[in-house]
Amino acid sequence: MKSRVIFASLILGLGLMTNQATAATTTNTDDSPANSKPASAMLVNGSEKQFAAYVTQNVNKFTRNTNWQNFMSVVSLYNQTPTAVLTISSADRTKFNEAVAQLNNQLAKQNKVEASRWMNQANHTARMINFLWDLNQSLSEHSDIQ
Repeated sequence: MKSRVIFASLILGLGLMTNQATAATTTNTDDSPANSKPASAMLVNGSEKQFAAYVTQNVNKFTRNTNWQNFMSVVSLYNQTPTAVLTISSADRTKFNEAVAQLNNQLAKQNKVEASRWMNQANHTARMINFLWDLNQSLSEHSDIQ
């Protein structure tokens, strides 16, 4: 029972975070330099599609790799339903983390400010997904002890 209350609290917290993230990702409509900066720190609310377009244009060779598909499938699943990433297998989690590392290497080779921004957003997203996995695992272990 205690684990269900904790899990329900986690889901409620994620829901509230999603609503805040929606409000935080509004785009600027002015012509200042801030207009070209991404408004969010993560690949959410459509920015993952812009990221995919950027990678397709600038790191085309990597997009033909299965690591790219592994990365985008997890990020897309996270954007559709954040709690759905909890059902991903351990092997797929490992593949995702390998894809993140390879993606970072490819973006670091670009030596462009825009690539650096996208790399930061991808890293923040990956860290959030890994946080959810770690939290879910610790909750599962905690409920098994009881």
